Amino acid sequence: MPPAPQRALQLFGIISLDVSGTSSPVRGVTVVTFRDLGALVMETAYSAPAPSAQHIADYRRVVEGAFARQTIVPAPFGAIFRGRDSLTRWLELHYFTLIEAVTFVADRAMARVSVSYGDEPENTTAMAIDADLLENAADESFRLLRRHAVASLVMNNHAGSGGPAARASFLVERERWDLFNDIVHEEQKRLREMRVECTGPWPPYDFVRMQFGG
Repeated sequence: MPPAPQRALQLFGIISLDVSGTSSPVRGVTVVTFRDLGALVMETAYSAPAPSAQHIADYRRVVEGAFARQTIVPAPFGAIFRGRDSLTRWLELHYFTLIEAVTFVADRAMARVSVSYGDEPENTTAMAIDADLLENAADESFRLLRRHAVASLVMNNHAGSGGPAARASFLVERERWDLFNDIVHEEQKRLREMRVECTGPWPPYDFVRMQFGG
């Protein structure tokens, strides 16, 4: 009898087996191992999942559940491999890059900071003026916050549906998380006419890039 065909696997992220061994940190998820790396996966159809609220919630449950227990390098949502063999080949091909990524994000968490106006501008002219003022204020705040982060990435400083908003992500040492939040609160006091908000700690979603081609 021919062997059963391999099921496709959705990849959620990469962890170090030095921390967890081969056991999965999240219930319902399997670990595919290669040397001292583990890939958190779940069987699925060989097609990209629709970015529905449920699928995204399932993805976040796995990534953030693992992150609560140990370092994880998140895979982008919808990363699908044809089977275990293709995933193992990919782990072998990118092994050293993945090791560097795990080392880089270890004991670090992501903060997302937004700077916006509390009230929506009354007209287009006011919105344009507010956008310029907001961008300058956000640039100054983000420069200050960068001094207390390992890495940063400006995500947006353009007008959105709720008025102008500037957003940036910061990779912060876990032991400095409280200090980073204190600085955000001080910026809120300084920019009294604006709203400065920080969310997290998050897995390092915005600081990971994975190559799947070739």
